[in-house]
Amino acid sequence: MTSATEQNTRIARRLLEELFEEGNLDAADELVHPEFVNHEAPPGHPQGPEGLKVTVRWLRELWGPMHAEIEDVIAEDDKVVARTTLHGRHVGEFLGKPPTGKEFATKQIHIWRFEDGKVIEHWSVRDDLGQALQLGLIGDG
Repeated sequence: MTSATEQNTRIARRLLEELFEEGNLDAADELVHPEFVNHEAPPGHPQGPEGLKVTVRWLRELWGPMHAEIEDVIAEDDKVVARTTLHGRHVGEFLGKPPTGKEFATKQIHIWRFEDGKVIEHWSVRDDLGQALQLGLIGDG
């Protein structure tokens, strides 16, 4: 029998792979709780599985198929934490700047909380400044 912690870890990996990398938005219906809250979403942004689909669609329009290289996973009770390096390419207009086509690799930490076998909350810490510098979106570029 699989423990809840092992199941949650598998779901976290599937979120990164199936939604963000493969763009399989239907996976959100299976993996994301109806009351899902993304604490990183801007005010007024939809929540729940549909809100995550909106976020993934937008991010993929900006960065193409993203690959999260998982460096560490720590799981305990109802939470899973992943330290990742996110890889992508600037393919859509961002901050009023046209796509550069440049690749980036940026460090991120994601925390998911699970309920009823689905992710119900998400927090993250991302190196957005490092990403913008790599892409030449800010600075001397």
